[in-house]
Amino acid sequence: MPKLTIIYGTGSRNTERMAQAIEEGAKAQGIETILINVSCADKIELVDAQAIAIGSPNYRDLMMPTVQKFLNELSSLDLSGKIGLAFGSYGWGLEAIQAINEQLASYGVEMMPVLAIKRIPEEEGLEICRTAGFSLALKIKNIK
Repeated sequence: MPKLTIIYGTGSRNTERMAQAIEEGAKAQGIETILINVSCADKIELVDAQAIAIGSPNYRDLMMPTVQKFLNELSSLDLSGKIGLAFGSYGWGLEAIQAINEQLASYGVEMMPVLAIKRIPEEEGLEICRTAGFSLALKIKNIK
């Protein structure tokens, strides 16, 4: 069964809400999902996943340090052939989300368009996240 692993960092729970909505959208397509806060994440969770979604809010124009540390640990894995999604909430800039996107792409992950929601994800923003999860799930189901 196709699998999506969603790992996120969060400060005020905005990016966590996005991660949960991405998971809801993917589950609607019947794929297996794993949702993990980056503080509890282990890179081994990505090995048998066909898709990876990693999120962080902007934190001083960067991704959260815990997310950056986790991404750096992924350099030892072969992630080529996986589908990826970078996501997060932001206030002014998209630096964190863009940096996640670039780093995953440098590891050979085929990236979908970034998913960014300004500040608190209201219902409209959460629906965008569900749609992204649904689309990601469809994409990995079609690979199998």
